[in-house]
Amino acid sequence: MASQWRKAAFLLLIILCLRVTAAAQNAAAPIRLSVDLTDAARRILHAHLTLPAKPGRLTLLYPKWIPGEHAPDGPVVDVVDLRFTANGRPLSWRRDDLDMYTFYIDVPDGAASVQADFDYLSPAMGEGFSAGPAADPVLAVLEWNLMVLYPAGIPANKLVYQTSLRLPPNWNTPPH
Repeated sequence: MASQWRKAAFLLLIILCLRVTAAAQNAAAPIRLSVDLTDAARRILHAHLTLPAKPGRLTLLYPKWIPGEHAPDGPVVDVVDLRFTANGRPLSWRRDDLDMYTFYIDVPDGAASVQADFDYLSPAMGEGFSAGPAADPVLAVLEWNLMVLYPAGIPANKLVYQTSLRLPPNWNTPPH
């Protein structure tokens, strides 16, 4: 009887170890996001992302549904100068034919990450959360969700971002 309990306990331990290993493998590596506000006075916000990747097709998405809005109207039209690189070399990419929020990137052999760079042009006028101005010569309201790309197929609660922010030299951060 004790032998059967040991076998059952051992089997349970193996199953538990396999589940923990699978969960660790499915956890997304962090995406690094750097936002540069040094051109905020001109209403230009710069984004640089480093996204974990494997060779082959990578599908990235720009947020379509913005918190507080009631339509799939993320301001992808304000994203300009989008570039992708890996290992310091430009990558070929294309936008989906039907969904302008979807981008396909060809990741070369030997690449473990993809760098994405783009500028976000803050509107001068407009209504709504993401359609209104977010920057002027003395103030910037940074909505992080407007500065990201994220890989398709990974649940949102598994995505981890490590962020950094660069302010114009003459700006101060408020006291905590």
